[in-house]
Amino acid sequence: MAAALGLVGVSTLPGVSRPDVDELFSAHVDYVWRSLQHLGVADADLEDQTQEVFLVAYRRYATWDGANPRGWLFAIARRCASAYRRRSHRRHELAFREVPESAPAELEPPASIDLERFDVALKSLDEDKRAVFTLFEIEELPMREVARILQCPVQTAYSRLYAARRELAHALSEER
Repeated sequence: MAAALGLVGVSTLPGVSRPDVDELFSAHVDYVWRSLQHLGVADADLEDQTQEVFLVAYRRYATWDGANPRGWLFAIARRCASAYRRRSHRRHELAFREVPESAPAELEPPASIDLERFDVALKSLDEDKRAVFTLFEIEELPMREVARILQCPVQTAYSRLYAARRELAHALSEER
C-alpha cells in the first residue's frame, strides 16, 4: 500500500529513514493502544480510536520528517483522545460490564482492583498532567523528550508530573 503511493523510504531529514506505513503500524500499534488507554479512552472504544490514530498518521505521513515515530504517534493519539472525550455521545453513554450470574464479588483478585482504582484516578487527571505522567512514568521516556513531545518547557513538564503524582496519591488514599 505505502509502496504504491511512493512513500517507502522517503525522508526529509538527512540520515533519517522513515519506516513505511505498514512497518510503522506493526511496530507501534501496542504503544498507541496503551497510550490511548492512559489518555482516557474507554476499553470498548480502544480498537476504533487506535484505528483513528493510524488513519490520521496515514493522511499526514507525507508531512512527517521521519524522526521520533513514538512521539509523533503520541501527539496524534493525544489529539484523537481529546476529541473522543469531547463527543456528546460519550457523555450520555453508560458502560456496564457483564457480571457473572453466581460469582461472588470476593473472588475478584485484589491486584485487578488496585489497577482499576489506579485507572480511575489516572482518568481523573486533566489532560496535560495525564500526558506527562503517562509518558514519563508509564512509557519511561526522558523528561526532555516528554517536554518536546508535549511542546512545553522542561520545568513545566516537571511541574505537571509532580502535580499529577500528588493528585494520584490523594485520590488513591481517599478511596481506601
